[in-house]
Amino acid sequence: MLHSGENDAPHTQCGMCSSLSDQEYAFQKYGWDKDNTYLPAAANHLKVVRDFQPYDSRKLQVRKCSECGTYYLYRTDYEYLVNGSEDEEYLTRLTEEQAAEYLNWSAAA
Repeated sequence: MLHSGENDAPHTQCGMCSSLSDQEYAFQKYGWDKDNTYLPAAANHLKVVRDFQPYDSRKLQVRKCSECGTYYLYRTDYEYLVNGSEDEEYLTRLTEEQAAEYLNWSAAA
């Protein structure tokens, strides 16, 4: 008997999401191009469905794959330094329950 598991999740069969890990991290430092890392290209194709800080330079967004419907939490952070900045990006795959919590989260919370 086969058991439903992680391999049955829609993102495992999706052209975009199958190239994304459960958690992705990228780091860029001004002036240090050789050490910079970037999120996979598929992350750029996720659609923003909820932006918690639309006017802030630090992003906190729920994004969704238009192919399989998988939700992700995208956030950024940065630190200004004397000679530039260090920028970080985080992308985390959400479960259905986690996505529902974020999507129902009130801005006043």
